[in-house]
Amino acid sequence: MPENTIRNNQSGESLTLLSGNFEPVGDVQIYRVNLPPQRQGPPLHYHVAFREKFSVEKGELVMFLGYERSPLILREGEATTVQFRQPHTFGNQSDYPTVMIVETRPAGGVIKAFRLAYAIANQGGAGRDGLPRNPLIRLRFIDISQGFIPQLPLWFQRVVFGAARLLSRITGTEKRISAILGNDNKISRS
Repeated sequence: MPENTIRNNQSGESLTLLSGNFEPVGDVQIYRVNLPPQRQGPPLHYHVAFREKFSVEKGELVMFLGYERSPLILREGEATTVQFRQPHTFGNQSDYPTVMIVETRPAGGVIKAFRLAYAIANQGGAGRDGLPRNPLIRLRFIDISQGFIPQLPLWFQRVVFGAARLLSRITGTEKRISAILGNDNKISRS
């Protein structure tokens, strides 16, 4: 795999940075995601710091938008932009791989969060959804991704994430996270 590609060996998902940095810096991050067949995405969430544009290169992507999770099927060549605070999730519900391009404006923390999640998964620490099993690392993943759950007040989530950051520092978990994110050799590459 190219140096700018990370892979979750458990789920078969991979992410290739096309533009921007692995850190959430700058005007834009553009990356390609390969979703294996029947791969569900993250729980319903929203972002307050960036918009996401999803474009399908190959296959089919099912987007679920809004609190009512209205389905939107995107096929090759089709795209949609998720606005600030718009609840969304996605998945590949087909029996074939899906390849999508995701663009975050301004650059968000999604790539950094998935570097963490893929490394944890490749060390055997992921749940069935491919995300960290450890509740503290899962909270840090959500915080780093700058994702918020629509059913909970934003202020409450910010308090929980702040407590998770503090607990992570106290327990040494933050050092583990920093080691994973700071050392590309620890990030699973195939």
